[in-house]
Amino acid sequence: MRRFEHGGDIYTHPGVLDFSANINPMGMPDAAKRALVEGLDGFERYPDPASQKLTEAIAHFEHLKQEEVLACAGATDAFARVCLAAKPKRALACAPCYSGYEQACEQAGADLTWHELRHADGFRVTERFAECIDKDVDLVFIANPNNPTGLRVSEGIIRSCLMRAREAGAVVVLDECFVDLAGGGGSNALLHEFENLVIVKALTKTYALAGLRVGYALSSNKELLSAMRAAGQPWAVSVPAQLAGVASLQDEGYLAKSQELVARERERLSAALLGLGLHVLPSDASYLLFEGPEGLYERLLRRRILIRPCDNFRGLGNRWYRVAVRSFEEDEQLIGALGVLSQGWDEGERAGGEA
Repeated sequence: MRRFEHGGDIYTHPGVLDFSANINPMGMPDAAKRALVEGLDGFERYPDPASQKLTEAIAHFEHLKQEEVLACAGATDAFARVCLAAKPKRALACAPCYSGYEQACEQAGADLTWHELRHADGFRVTERFAECIDKDVDLVFIANPNNPTGLRVSEGIIRSCLMRAREAGAVVVLDECFVDLAGGGGSNALLHEFENLVIVKALTKTYALAGLRVGYALSSNKELLSAMRAAGQPWAVSVPAQLAGVASLQDEGYLAKSQELVARERERLSAALLGLGLHVLPSDASYLLFEGPEGLYERLLRRRILIRPCDNFRGLGNRWYRVAVRSFEEDEQLIGALGVLSQGWDEGERAGGEA
């Protein structure tokens, strides 16, 4: 069976209930929908290449200056730009993590070294990772929360990485695409302390704008941001993406409601999976990583439910899966399907061991 490299392959599997992509279960904000309809006549024009209104909205949302913001066509665009701008020879990232870091490095001709997170540590990023940053490292990727584990990285470890990277002359790319849905704040306070820091975020998951491709980079390093701007294509952020992005960021109540929903449903879904005897990692994000029976992806797909198999993540095998946190009704469908399937599991399969 052919599998999409990332989640969200609803085109190969139309009509499925999609738990494979970590998109806000509340869906696109109504304000964004209205902005798209009202701005329809403007789609015939070229977009503002500087994304001025979007940049202003991001700066206001992040409590930063506009010159510290670079609007991009999604986080993937930002990762590619920082690699092309920084021109690293050797980069460092944890495993398991998002495959987009490796793709960005390949585009820039950089070698990526992997630091394997340990199962014994619950796949948490520890000081061991900071210790891997030496004079040969030019670029460091950190995800907070990490994907697919959903685990936050402590500020102390992020700070250790930044200090070691600064000594090595390396840039740190901090991927905080899921931090807003997780709640509790991000790492913006570190931007003015460390000029070697670039924070990448996206409206893709937080505001359910995946199809519009809206992301951004934050940094106090104006020279690096300027190089990143030059590294991308002109008119990268489309007219509808800019309109929806501005409207979403200005919808003050949407994010708070989203955080409440995700926190409530994450706890409920995690408890249900644990109740079925599955090995579920604790998560701070809008998704859960768990270990279960081999072939669970195919079994659920036959029931028109799509989850994310994690066997193509470094450090994980074919018994690891990721599921997004969805609405109460959608989560109930997943829990119900797993409950039926679990009746045929033995203890080894429940724990992810050999059947």
